[in-house]
Amino acid sequence: MRLIVLLILSGFWSSLSAQKTYSTFPQLTTRIKDLASKNANLASVSSAGKSAGGKDLWLLTLSQGNPSSKPALLLVAGLDGSHPAGSETLLLMAEKMLNNPNDQVKDLLSKKTLYIIACANPDAWDISKGKFERSGNATASDEDRDGRVNEDPFEDLNGDGLITQIRIEDPSGTYIPSKTDPRILVKADPSKNELGKYLLISEGTDNDKDANWNEDAEGGVNINKNFTYNYPYFEKETGVYAASEAETKAVLEVLYRNLNIFGVIVFGPENNLSTATKYDASKTRSRIVTGPLEKDAAVAETVSKLYNTATGLKNAPAMPLGKGSLVQTAYYHAGRFGFGTPGWWPQLPPPDTSQKQKAPAAATLSGDEIFFKWADAEKVPAFVDWKEIKHPDFPGKKAEVGGLMPYARWNPPVSYLDDIATRHNRFVLDLAAAMPSLDLVNAKVETLQAGVNRITVQVINKGFLPTFADLGNRVKYVSKVRTTLNASATQTILSGKKTNLQPALGAGELVEYTWLVNGTGKISVTVTCPTAGTKTVELTLN
Repeated sequence: MRLIVLLILSGFWSSLSAQKTYSTFPQLTTRIKDLASKNANLASVSSAGKSAGGKDLWLLTLSQGNPSSKPALLLVAGLDGSHPAGSETLLLMAEKMLNNPNDQVKDLLSKKTLYIIACANPDAWDISKGKFERSGNATASDEDRDGRVNEDPFEDLNGDGLITQIRIEDPSGTYIPSKTDPRILVKADPSKNELGKYLLISEGTDNDKDANWNEDAEGGVNINKNFTYNYPYFEKETGVYAASEAETKAVLEVLYRNLNIFGVIVFGPENNLSTATKYDASKTRSRIVTGPLEKDAAVAETVSKLYNTATGLKNAPAMPLGKGSLVQTAYYHAGRFGFGTPGWWPQLPPPDTSQKQKAPAAATLSGDEIFFKWADAEKVPAFVDWKEIKHPDFPGKKAEVGGLMPYARWNPPVSYLDDIATRHNRFVLDLAAAMPSLDLVNAKVETLQAGVNRITVQVINKGFLPTFADLGNRVKYVSKVRTTLNASATQTILSGKKTNLQPALGAGELVEYTWLVNGTGKISVTVTCPTAGTKTVELTLN
């Protein structure tokens, strides 16, 4: 039985593409380094830091020329170790961009920079060695706070090489089989006169006899629960304090040190791209802001439309932003736009018109039901049939092992990610094209009297998005729009500030500056903002 299921799981990860399985971490490292070495004019690789287990967090930088001198996007995947599909998708995106760059890609990298951390939690990466979903790093964790570490691990009770679930028939149970797919257990709804039939636990026994099952198994800290905004104290897989983990610090170091990062895109089990977070005034008025500001919510809606148009993906799952996540920390603490997407999710197969009975609409199905419909249609192994066992913690009761295979829910065979990478590259290219772009227009010099000139110039944002998030106006880690009159030693500014700092400029918004200057010869005006670029205009004083 163990051999059969392992063969099934092996088949789950296989595909017909050149890359047939999910990479191991050494293979991932080789792909990243090869990509940089073969495209040295457009890419470089460095280590952003080390994981708790001593593995490198590789930072792949895509840019033509000086990367820090251009507006940038930070793309991150693999924070949650249970989602390797995000890492594979992100690395495929980079490979597609560089291995055969089209004119749009070349134009992007000449004007913008992409910082890519494809695997931000490498300790959890090598899924081929794990029989259970591991989302955390190599940090030893005492999840139940009893002074012991990993004393209540998972156990493979049916010997199939996988850790799934156990359902126990019990009058106090709160779960019943789904009416749409009896393989799936759903919560009983008392308002519909539904009575629970099953208890549901993870596969294993209660080793420490505290009436909790497998609550202190090997697993470490989920990096996407360890960031600083809305950090979930004393919750499972969150670490001992915010940013306690080396991986978290490494990612934050990249974010805060590179002031040119306009926004962050995280590939993981969160989604605010398919449907943007709505503006709620009540969440913006308190001392601690807990919702996007009105202008930023409008930007998020614009980016969401870009995403849905570029990817063409339907039936997006509701995947709210979690506590302590990078997406939220990037926005609320670093003042950058933060976006999250799982990249891939199951698309419902077209309805079978030969069937007389109408199939249920996507809106009426749960995420698991949609997934199993997809898996059945695509013939992707994803479920272990329920099989009765004798469970030592439930003598005399019917207990069955089975359920969803580890990693199956959000990690399809690699072959499905090739198209997903292409779709998301379209989105990244469209987003980069919409990013802010500063320009100086209508610059003029008027001679008022001998040696005295009035200089007038307008600063305009020619992009379709603001120079930075409106929340960035309140955050010290965001550089404002800086307009400087570069006068020489023989020129005197009689009126007007030499340097002017401007809050965020919206799409098409402009601001005008005027100076009175005594002197002659060449003089220049420079406008710069790390997230929106730099522009200089040269003028002549009479």
